[in-house]
Amino acid sequence: PADLCIDAGVLAGLGGGTPTGGVYSGAGVTDDGDGLTYSFDPAAAGLGVHILTYTYTDGNGCTDSASDDVEVFALPVVAFTVPADLCVDAAVLVGIGGGTPTGGTYSGAGVTDNGDDTYDFDPAVAGVGTHTLTYTYTDVNGCSGSATDDVEVFALPVVTFIALADLCIDSG
Repeated sequence: PADLCIDAGVLAGLGGGTPTGGVYSGAGVTDDGDGLTYSFDPAAAGLGVHILTYTYTDGNGCTDSASDDVEVFALPVVAFTVPADLCVDAAVLVGIGGGTPTGGTYSGAGVTDNGDDTYDFDPAVAGVGTHTLTYTYTDVNGCSGSATDDVEVFALPVVTFIALADLCIDSG
């Protein structure tokens, strides 16, 4: 298969070795036993370059093999911290950043990704409650990682006031 990320999942039904009837082997390889196909699990293979081999033995007992390699890439390490908790009537927080590595995207309730490594957060749009905001980054290999953090938007307190009845200026 083409080079891939470690979280790609098991790729089944792979093949291509000729003549048919051989056996596939290598790190992360499971031969399907049908002489035609195999599965490849990048997580089982691990990070790095792995050599996958197809071995065929003919009716005369002569054996030959062909190999190719596949590289398994790590997921990027992503970090992100949201602003402190705030009240629902707080002003829109403009130009917040901090997601690493830079170049990713921000998402979540009340979030507007500015497309320049910053985002705005509007607590009124998010609404009262705890909201998970996410920063997602995709590296040059097409591998993605994300980080999340929670911000809580507090409701305003309910305030009441009862004024005294109208009074005369000389009532004391």
